[in-house]
Amino acid sequence: MVFAGKKSFLFTVGLLGQLAFAVTLYDEVPQDTFGIEKFYPTKEGSVEWNSAHWNNGHARGIDWDGDPDDALEWTDNRSAGDASPFFKIDGNGVMQMMSSGPRFHINSQTEWAAKKQFYRDVEFTAYYRRGEASANGPDYGGMVMGVRSGALGHASGGGNNCDANTYYARFRHDGKWDFEKEWKHPGSYYQSEGVVGKQTPLWGGAKLPTDRWIGMKFIVYNSAYPDNGSPDESRTSVRLELYIDSTSNGEPANAKWEKVGEALDGGKDWSGASGGAATIDGCKDYNGLEDAFAPIIKGGGIALMRTDGSTNNVVQGEYKYVSIREIDPYGSFAGGTTGIRRSPYTYRGVFPSKPAKFDLNGRSVPQNAAPGMYLFRRN
Repeated sequence: MVFAGKKSFLFTVGLLGQLAFAVTLYDEVPQDTFGIEKFYPTKEGSVEWNSAHWNNGHARGIDWDGDPDDALEWTDNRSAGDASPFFKIDGNGVMQMMSSGPRFHINSQTEWAAKKQFYRDVEFTAYYRRGEASANGPDYGGMVMGVRSGALGHASGGGNNCDANTYYARFRHDGKWDFEKEWKHPGSYYQSEGVVGKQTPLWGGAKLPTDRWIGMKFIVYNSAYPDNGSPDESRTSVRLELYIDSTSNGEPANAKWEKVGEALDGGKDWSGASGGAATIDGCKDYNGLEDAFAPIIKGGGIALMRTDGSTNNVVQGEYKYVSIREIDPYGSFAGGTTGIRRSPYTYRGVFPSKPAKFDLNGRSVPQNAAPGMYLFRRN
């Protein structure tokens, strides 16, 4: 079958052809608008948000009225603290967070949004530089990116804490990394390296560096693999993947993306409530939520960037090269080029590994094999 922008194929692999699977190849450039490598192809018909409009020569501040240069009108300030402005955009591609509790939401669910896009299965990419002023900020601040959030769950006023439903990836001020799950604001719980309640050192025991650009890719998608290969929402889990570029100092052409970790939320042992509690208190009448272990299968379609500091009107952190795309987590790029599939190790240094490469019969092939159609081990 051939559709606009993509081609679909059905392959049968293995002894006597027991295993059948579909591969969708996308006619899509495998780099984003900033030249950063895409790991997964963009879902056909979806709308991407990126920060290219920060690099239009127009320096400006963002308070509560949004960004006049955001053509999609998705810029949404949900910050705490008291700054003026809450965000500074320098006109050269960089956004500075200025309050003690900055919350930059990418929200297409407002009635005035130019277009709508509900973000569920996403590849969320950004570069972050910690400001010197955040040196006394709380440990849980840092480069914090969230997805599947609700529009009202982190509001400065007039919100509803039961609408939080967010997965976060965090490169924390204290030098640790984790995934955080939050059903009702502000209650949450975390995990890393597949261990609930664990936070893993990322910088050899040191704190998150200052004045250095660090790249994050946070990838979240629903995952269901019944035996017959057909989707079964009753068995859906949520997979989270986290990658870092710690060496290029914000230069995409020199980026070396390494896998930090991953998690699979199957609704069994990872609570989204404070301290790992089993139940969500006070949300049943709003959205029926009671089970804190349930995976956030749908969420609210909104992404966000945040940090936390101790002072207003100083630079807590800076972001650039931000993009979020709805992805096809089971697709691949046409033309013999695929997204990255890194080996499942925890980040310890700056030495990237190559994905294992197989032919369509499942046989290992050299990395320098002639161009063709290959499979890469999905981690």
